[in-house]
Amino acid sequence: MSTFRMWEVFEKAESGPFYKDQPEWMIKSFIPNMRRVIKEYNIKYDGKTIVNCDDDLADRVWAAAKDFFVSVGVYNQDTHRVMQFSEREVNEVLYTKRPKYMIGAGHDQRWLQVRSIEDKERRPFHLFSPDANFSTDIHKKACMAYLKEPLLDGLCAPLIEDYMGRKATSGSPTEVAAAMEHAMNLRDAQRLVGKPDVWTVSVGTAETDQAQIAAANKEWGVRPSHLDGRMVSILTEMTTNNAMLNKAMHYRSYGNVFGNLCGAIYGANAGGTEGTAILQTAYNIEGACLYGSCWALNFPFHLKWQSTTTRELLWLQSVLSQAMSRNSNQIFLNNLFANAGPATDQLYWECANHALATESSGGNPWGAATCRNKFTDMATPLESRFFHEVSESSFKSRITRAQANEMCQKIMEKYEKLIPIDNYGKKLQEVYDMDRLVPRQEFVDHYNRMRDELHALTGLELVF
Repeated sequence: MSTFRMWEVFEKAESGPFYKDQPEWMIKSFIPNMRRVIKEYNIKYDGKTIVNCDDDLADRVWAAAKDFFVSVGVYNQDTHRVMQFSEREVNEVLYTKRPKYMIGAGHDQRWLQVRSIEDKERRPFHLFSPDANFSTDIHKKACMAYLKEPLLDGLCAPLIEDYMGRKATSGSPTEVAAAMEHAMNLRDAQRLVGKPDVWTVSVGTAETDQAQIAAANKEWGVRPSHLDGRMVSILTEMTTNNAMLNKAMHYRSYGNVFGNLCGAIYGANAGGTEGTAILQTAYNIEGACLYGSCWALNFPFHLKWQSTTTRELLWLQSVLSQAMSRNSNQIFLNNLFANAGPATDQLYWECANHALATESSGGNPWGAATCRNKFTDMATPLESRFFHEVSESSFKSRITRAQANEMCQKIMEKYEKLIPIDNYGKKLQEVYDMDRLVPRQEFVDHYNRMRDELHALTGLELVF
């Protein structure tokens, strides 16, 4: 296990420098230091590139992120204290990070591990996830539909929208109950499709610490140790609170291989592409030091579009992945948030671009979320299948960063002008036969057509 002095870290929330509120800390520390490291480390984006091919730039982003984290620390919203880490503490945590974990069990056992840029040996870990709310009456079936996917190595199950006719509200009994139902549905779904021991990341419905703890049960809910993963969030921006620390405490004690959920906002306090790239990279360091997380889920997203597939955000994820792969043993995954919805050409193009940009940069695919993650029941396994198939195909074809950038530029022409347009597609119930849990033939035909078009456009040989 990584060296993690949990209680010494928690003590920092009571002893660090005091700021009366978060805005004061942002103005006096966060913003000046962000401006400083952008300039000092000469971080620049040309506005055109999609997949970074400059190793020195990736290394400078890493150095800037580490400097920024040590300089700024983490603001605790409950204590109004800044939790600061010395460079020596950061180095210790990074040095002792485990580069791989054996997760799941039996037939479903897999390696979750660090990958290198243009990796030729370690295939991507395929974490399927709709990252969407689903209606209670179809939640279990939705879990089953995703679990049936052949490339799936793990699943982050969809969230439950309501419980017993009531909105599942954060901090209320309905959230606790919905979280328990979520965990039960997932266990049942795993057994019913013949994947009882597959690794799952649980429980997205449980937003609060008490709901996460309520869903932890080795018989019917979240399992301990290597069988299930959990997530704890970094709050915007470089902040935490006691509820997040409670989650980290629980996950560590329960023995989960848990992750750090981090999404820097492009266009917020970090500024544009350069600052957001530094902040997103710093989030990965923060999660390891603050929570003792075993891996990180990265989803830097556009403030206006709420997506990760614009030109700027794809470059950002590529340089982030390369910075991490070249300079650390940290395991990370790259989350896809698309603008378009199911059964649209645009969604498939967005999936392809994200897969190519991140896989060639050393990433592991997580997704796919659709419709800017706005609507209930608006996700299907088909776009996730396409996303992961392209990622696997990129690995099998040994696609270089330069090749990926060339492909991504062509694909970008297919959808870049469509990003501002609401193109939300169809619900799961429209795309799938919900009795048999298979896609309807017209959508299978659409999937196959998009495979053919991608091959014709880029030359990429898809695995199936």
